[in-house]
Amino acid sequence: MPTVALVLGSGGARGNAHIGVIQVLQEQGFDIVSIAGCSMGSVVGGMYAAGQLPAFTSWVTGLSRFDVFRLVDMSLLSMGAIRGEKAYAVLENLVGDQLIENLPIPYTAVATDLVKQQEVWFQSGPMMDAIRASVAVPGMIMPVT
Repeated sequence: MPTVALVLGSGGARGNAHIGVIQVLQEQGFDIVSIAGCSMGSVVGGMYAAGQLPAFTSWVTGLSRFDVFRLVDMSLLSMGAIRGEKAYAVLENLVGDQLIENLPIPYTAVATDLVKQQEVWFQSGPMMDAIRASVAVPGMIMPVT
């Protein structure tokens, strides 16, 4: 069986195309031996690494436009216009308090430390903290402090 280390990029909702990439790789007999991602790629990659990609896919594909708007929790008093708590709660419900180092395959979430102005690779610690840091967009989605 051929193996592949998969790197998934950002892209907001378009990042859900990563689900299809993973499905095709599996259909073609590839064994994904490690996965890394940034922003939406960290979400899809994390769900795959935690064995929750089918449940995540089912949830995402079942969302209506109204459901998506209900997930947007606006905030006027934070560093981002969207807090993200509602969406994070759904993801956390899928993976719980999973630690990256305990996942069945190596997983890396990539983010940026704005204070130090450098890239950060999360390869241990709580997976949801890593995902939150990776999907944060200053001014838009509340950053991790």
